[in-house]
Amino acid sequence: MLSAALRLFARNGYAGTSIRSIAREVGLSESVLYAHFAGKQAIFDAVLATLGPTNPLDMMDAATAALVDTDPPQYLRELVRAVLEGWEHEDARLLISVMAQDGLLHSPALQQAISAMRLPVSRLFEHWIAADQIPADLATPEDLAMSFTGLIGLTRVLHLHAHAPDEERTRARAEISRHAETFIRLVFRSDSGH
Repeated sequence: MLSAALRLFARNGYAGTSIRSIAREVGLSESVLYAHFAGKQAIFDAVLATLGPTNPLDMMDAATAALVDTDPPQYLRELVRAVLEGWEHEDARLLISVMAQDGLLHSPALQQAISAMRLPVSRLFEHWIAADQIPADLATPEDLAMSFTGLIGLTRVLHLHAHAPDEERTRARAEISRHAETFIRLVFRSDSGH
């Protein structure tokens, strides 16, 4: 049902999509939808919660998760790879397109989702600072998380949406990988004499 609602939002815009059209698309009555959702915004928020930003650490398998302590730079590379893979799904690309087209990038629900996504990344950096793998005076865990995820998120909005041609998406993924490598080189310096 949420994928069908997302497709309607993409086709008609948020303002041009009604509860009635969503109900018709999924073969339900409006009353059934209202029994589960307070309104169109609640449906969109459910779409965002399901298909929007999630805890990126949840994308990692057990073998990769072990890299947290043994090879943090490789862990970050694998994290970026997993996130980019998740963003290649059609619904994920469609969602970012709808949000950009309809001015929903500033919605409170998206801001909450981004904060919730960034928190576990911040905790990773906190762990690595405590383990002396990152210099404690380099930056706060929150600032490191913002620096790491900020450009990645911006690149997603600008270049990894449903209307981006394959070449643009390929270039964007390469830019994100270069950003990750630069970040890793700067943060995980083996020479602690800054």
